[in-house]
Amino acid sequence: MRQEHGDWVLADFSGLRAEELYGILQLRSRIFVVEQDCVFLDLDGVDTLPGTHHLFLPQAPRTARDSHGAEAGVSVEPAAYARVLPEGFADGPAARPGARSVGRVVTDPAARGTGLGHRLMQAVVELYGHADLTLNAQAHLEGYYGRHGFALSGPGFTEDGIPHIPMHRPGAEDRVRAELGAGRTGLSASR
Repeated sequence: MRQEHGDWVLADFSGLRAEELYGILQLRSRIFVVEQDCVFLDLDGVDTLPGTHHLFLPQAPRTARDSHGAEAGVSVEPAAYARVLPEGFADGPAARPGARSVGRVVTDPAARGTGLGHRLMQAVVELYGHADLTLNAQAHLEGYYGRHGFALSGPGFTEDGIPHIPMHRPGAEDRVRAELGAGRTGLSASR
């Protein structure tokens, strides 16, 4: 499966081109392993599962630098990326039956502060917000995810030495039911 949504690409593992997969792994490794100084197995095998989707915004290849700062090759990293796991896949403390978990949310450091991260989450919500979504967020990003309808759903925990919190965003149908129950739909009743 491979679809384009405006500038965004949505693909399962078999729909990724080799250079796209390489770029996704470049970006995830650069941020989650090197920048955040976390030694963990990013290549967890979940990327390949049926139902796992990769949402990303491609950008033009550019010069890559090695660990000494020298020009070393080519970076084919996307500008932004998120991984959406199969429905019901139990992903840590945020897991909920039937929900889809969003993870590996990342933007290229050169794009930070431009609003691209919010555009990424808007795309995730547009594509998957009809159903329940969960994520295990770094604790300092609670407000960022909160802007996209996610709310704290349990006690904090530490993962790879970084404080995290589980978060949940009810699907559109659940949100309408909750608003109807609370009388917040903005609709007036008629007799």
